[in-house]
Amino acid sequence: MLAVILAGSFALKLRHLDHPAIKPLDEVFHAIVARNFLKHPLTPTLVDQPFLSYDRDDWLANHIWLHKPPMAMWQIALSYSLIGVGTLGLRLPSAILSTLAAWLTYLIGMRLLDRKAAIIAAALQAFNPVILMLVHGYVFSDHVDISLLFWTELAIFFLVRAVQSPTAANSILCGVAQGLAFLSKTYPALIVTILAIAAIKKLRFKNFLMLLLATAVTIAPWLLWTAIRFPHEFTHENLQILHHLNENIESWAAPWDQVVFYYWISIFHVYYPAIAAAAVVFALDAWRRRRFNSMLILVWAAGVAIPNLLATSKPMSATLIGWPAAWLMLGDIISRAIAGDLLCLGIWAAAMVMGVLLLNDKSIPFGGENWGKTDLPTFAIMRQHLWILWEAVAAIAVGLALRQARLSAGGRTVLAWTAAIAMSFLAIAAGIGKYRPGYAVVAFKVTSIDASEPNFAPLGEFAARLPQNAAILVDEHERLENKLVEFATDRTCYPATKDNWPKLSRDLERAGAIPYLLTPVTLPLPVVYVDLNENEKLYACASAAVSR
Repeated sequence: MLAVILAGSFALKLRHLDHPAIKPLDEVFHAIVARNFLKHPLTPTLVDQPFLSYDRDDWLANHIWLHKPPMAMWQIALSYSLIGVGTLGLRLPSAILSTLAAWLTYLIGMRLLDRKAAIIAAALQAFNPVILMLVHGYVFSDHVDISLLFWTELAIFFLVRAVQSPTAANSILCGVAQGLAFLSKTYPALIVTILAIAAIKKLRFKNFLMLLLATAVTIAPWLLWTAIRFPHEFTHENLQILHHLNENIESWAAPWDQVVFYYWISIFHVYYPAIAAAAVVFALDAWRRRRFNSMLILVWAAGVAIPNLLATSKPMSATLIGWPAAWLMLGDIISRAIAGDLLCLGIWAAAMVMGVLLLNDKSIPFGGENWGKTDLPTFAIMRQHLWILWEAVAAIAVGLALRQARLSAGGRTVLAWTAAIAMSFLAIAAGIGKYRPGYAVVAFKVTSIDASEPNFAPLGEFAARLPQNAAILVDEHERLENKLVEFATDRTCYPATKDNWPKLSRDLERAGAIPYLLTPVTLPLPVVYVDLNENEKLYACASAAVSR
């Protein structure tokens, strides 16, 4: 069953994985930095050959690029070296790592819960629509977040092993994996240390120190190298990371209910009320029975959620490394329901049946209508989606009532089958009202997007003939279009307008570059290439460019 789930998930991710369109934020930046790593693996650059002056604090246009640590880009660079620079090489590491992450969720669930809980959680993760959006580059932070997810889960897996079999090897492997997670997206990776502290009695203090030492040894070379070699960029970017806690970074400021009653609805989709109800019962049961394994999952979920709820800036995927814990909690409730626990059976059945009967085409938000809004009234987002709360409370109430009833074995079987059928239905459709695709169908639709525009690949093929000191001025019609051209052409690019391109062209010539202009506008300049895909022309802005 697990092999089928993972193989199906990977096959789905491969569908249109090589779609030619690249998102300006953030995928194209990761694509460019990774390609430049092929030239110099220890020097992260965005504009690899800057001819004009630039702001060293502007990660959208600077030279040394430390906006994200190198791990995800190193992985992409390795992929480029094996199958070539392109969109398939760009996204294949994420397709592989996200599938392996679902497998790790299963392994963690097997050790902390049981096989049924583990396989349910792995299936929900393997076909999660938002994770597929990240893999295909459609969502902010894309491959960096997937790298963080995989290495964090690998670290948690080795931590669980270290707790159950306290050996130096498990602790060291946990520390190394946490270090690689840190080199993917810095401080969120420290959730592993939080879990290690929570488990320190079982882990043993000596092993805890080895874990920390292994992490330090893994991350120290890169941190020391960049701090010494690029002190300005190193200091600025690390301060910017910390400023997420108390500043509105890149318009990601949002109230707490943006996460709980908006992002998480989109993420957990039709199964969110069940997850919310499961989390409450799971937490109370873990506390009442002092179940260490369950407490570890709770610390995992809370350790990710709480800092993000308290931080000022809240990107949608910031809680990604905590999602597997939520799926494990739901998997545990379903497993116990199948085993005959009436409380869990009632919650599972009620949440699924209510989903089938009550969800409609407006229940699941898909747009970003609240993005950048910092002046929303108190609890405004929560009030828009109170159905989550009511359905979760109702599911718990049904579970409590059912626990007091005497239900025959046959009745339990019928109710379990009802819940399973309803859950399967929700994978296809979000309710029986006006059709809205369910969990699995949305995942399939993600891979059906097959975005093809903008696509500057033909221009890139032509640009291979241009000299290395060619610089292209891009008359942008979409923000950051110059970066899309830069990835396609592997030449320095700058945004330009109809008013400033002559001056920029002269500045480039003085800096030793050969200037070109890409624009759809007809100009009295020599045309060296016509891009039929994007309906734009590449003009030579200097005599040296014409001779090429």
